Amino acid sequence: MKKLIISIMFLVFITPIFAQTGTVVINVSGIENNTGVIQIGLYNSEKSFPNYGKNFKGVSPKANKAGVSYTFTNIPAGTYAVAVWHDEDEDKTMNKNLFGAPSENYGFSKNIYGSFGPPDFDEVSFKVTSNKKTTLKIDIE
Repeated sequence: MKKLIISIMFLVFITPIFAQTGTVVINVSGIENNTGVIQIGLYNSEKSFPNYGKNFKGVSPKANKAGVSYTFTNIPAGTYAVAVWHDEDEDKTMNKNLFGAPSENYGFSKNIYGSFGPPDFDEVSFKVTSNKKTTLKIDIE
């Protein structure tokens, strides 16, 4: 029993050393004012993209007209996409006008915007590789 506990403890502590993870740095520009927060979602699946709350990782730093930067660390190697929006009223909802178009500024990885809705996951996805830093500049509109 003692050997089993020691083996399990060894696996728990040594596994992160061999984990295949990378870092993703998101730099957001085009922020019109300092009101509210910038919702940044990192998605690892086409099925969840770009639905708020269904992201793999997400943060909500304070809006800053000069720009916002956030670093996601220990991200498993794989394919990801980023969706960002300026949540000025902090209601955690992408507000829309009478015609259903977003009334809050938004953006996606690779600075690709959809014509009639968000772009497809495949259009904006990028690879995270082990022990590498991926830096994305996203201009929100």
